[in-house]
Amino acid sequence: MKKRILFITRNFPPLTGGMERLNYHAFEALSDAYDMMLLGPKGCADYAQDMPVTGISTDSSLQYVTRCCFEAYRLSRQWKPDLIVAGSGVAALPARIAARGAGAATVTLVHGLDIIYPSRLYQFGFVPAICNSDRVIANSANTANLALSAGVPQNRIEILHPGVSLPKHPLEAKPLQLDFDLKGKKILLAVGRLIRRKGLPEFIRYALPKIVQEEPNVLFLVVGAASESSPLKKAGIEADLQSAIVEAGMQEHVKLLGRVSDALLEQLFSITTLHLFPVLDLPGDVEGFGMVAVEAAAHAVPTIAFNAGGVSDAVKDKSTGYLVEAENYQAFAQAVLQGLNALGQELSPQCCIDYAEQFSWDKYGQRLQAICEQTLS
Repeated sequence: MKKRILFITRNFPPLTGGMERLNYHAFEALSDAYDMMLLGPKGCADYAQDMPVTGISTDSSLQYVTRCCFEAYRLSRQWKPDLIVAGSGVAALPARIAARGAGAATVTLVHGLDIIYPSRLYQFGFVPAICNSDRVIANSANTANLALSAGVPQNRIEILHPGVSLPKHPLEAKPLQLDFDLKGKKILLAVGRLIRRKGLPEFIRYALPKIVQEEPNVLFLVVGAASESSPLKKAGIEADLQSAIVEAGMQEHVKLLGRVSDALLEQLFSITTLHLFPVLDLPGDVEGFGMVAVEAAAHAVPTIAFNAGGVSDAVKDKSTGYLVEAENYQAFAQAVLQGLNALGQELSPQCCIDYAEQFSWDKYGQRLQAICEQTLS
């Protein structure tokens, strides 16, 4: 008879983003080995068919947490799961309550920000629930250190890097439907939510002009939009980005594409020379891992990144890209110029692909199953 797992998360499709994808793949991997029940955001039932699902509205954070704690306890008493898995620190408190209701063990996935989120209420109510988990799965060595500093016993911490979907190689060349000319351009690409931590306005102001001076044919494409659901969303990030473009005189060298389909993103990767990841190391905010750098590597594209947060776990320096001292924009510009001239030599597309294969979702799922089995034992 299969053991039972109650999976609790606020981050799950139909939302989009790295944490949503990770939670979806974690749930999917565990579904292969256990009887599963999902407590997630409203609408998640469409992605977890043929199993019991309870959806909760995420319109209000306070109402969500209150309802989630109530439902977690109710479901644990009725269904009697053997293990409770929390998809993030936000789900750790309801998971702890559910564990008490069922006499079950707990596993919590943490991603960096959900440990250090700068709220007294959060630090008082949620972080202790993380610390009391039987296992805490950190997405990078940096996140593991944050968990240790928060009070999680070292023998309860496991490091498990997020996975990545590996495209078929060679990538099929398809014509791009864009309203600007790409002929003769060297494409630099940034992908992700437009939030303060990503550091794009600063990169455009302090590094891109130097790059363009040396390589006039450079075109910087930015994929993503401001995140309405991010707890650290700063009003005006898109306006700041537009101001940076004008102030630096980069109107002919930067194109903001907004959100794009997965198919278009794959096409963009196929024409990209370098992926850029100029993340900032901000108080109360952190880049937990840097999954997009591994996604770029899976598409044979090297990454130039600031060595901040957990990014060093996602980029193999001088192999799948270059790691640069945080906020050293002169060095970052130089690394981009060096990268443009190192393709096929120090930065090998095949090295990128080989590195990304270590992060397949299949391998992630196998390791996650093993950790849960150890916890149950």
